[in-house]
Amino acid sequence: MNLAEQLNSGQPDTLPSRLMPDILERLQSVPRLMVLDVGLGVHETVAFFGDRRCRLHFAGIHDALHSPPRVEHQRQPGQLVDKQAEEAASYEAWRQHFAQSMNYPTDTRFDVCLFWDLFNYLDDIAIKAFADVLSPYLSDQTLAHAYLLLKADNGFSSREYGIKSAGEIAIRAGAHNSLDYFPRPQARVTSMISDFSVNHSVLRRDGLLEVSLRSKTGTAR
Repeated sequence: MNLAEQLNSGQPDTLPSRLMPDILERLQSVPRLMVLDVGLGVHETVAFFGDRRCRLHFAGIHDALHSPPRVEHQRQPGQLVDKQAEEAASYEAWRQHFAQSMNYPTDTRFDVCLFWDLFNYLDDIAIKAFADVLSPYLSDQTLAHAYLLLKADNGFSSREYGIKSAGEIAIRAGAHNSLDYFPRPQARVTSMISDFSVNHSVLRRDGLLEVSLRSKTGTAR
């Protein structure tokens, strides 16, 4: 059974990760780990962190994308489009939308953020709104992991991700194939998540770019 068949059958499979081992190694010295996973609470991730002091926050952001915010643009007949105003209204709608999913205590500071493939489902304005909502919960030592789609791919499919081991990512078929996706260069994504800089990136055979990120203001762990 190939990977596509395994995903469609609901059976979990694994992907090797070249970057996650380094991220997890850098977190070994953290006495009580704070983890943000933008996906769902899959068994593998819960089990992986279960043997250490840790608090997991599963945001389920992908589910929120099935009901995106609606922005009403009221214009009189013949009135010119104010693109800047429309983009500002869209940004504010997305910011409020994400704030509902990430309403954490004000003293929350995440040590690692597992973004998985979230950014591929957000347009530029939504990414900026997401990053701004997340920003207060980051420290100068926060690390992160993501998969980026660099170009259009008819084989791109929705997945749910989890950490099976330091070098293995568990994957299952997701429920988000109906969502639009937005391939773009790495530099364009990182310009919108301005709290982070790229630590390493590896292009996978399936066309996804695996990326590890670190807080711009912090020093290396």
